[in-house]
Amino acid sequence: MGLRSLITGGNKTATNATGRTAKDRLRDSGNVRKIDAGTAAWLRAGGRGPRKGK
Repeated sequence: MGLRSLITGGNKTATNATGRTAKDRLRDSGNVRKIDAGTAAWLRAGGRGPRKGK
């Protein structure tokens, strides 16, 4: 893509540079929130034992 195309806003069909859809980003953010919640719970319990309770 040329400089002029970048300046004038060319390539309107792509959603973003990685090609991920809104549904993909929503699923990924949900996974991150789930992992963060698990980490917070582990840290509240002291953070010294195994993460998965093994």
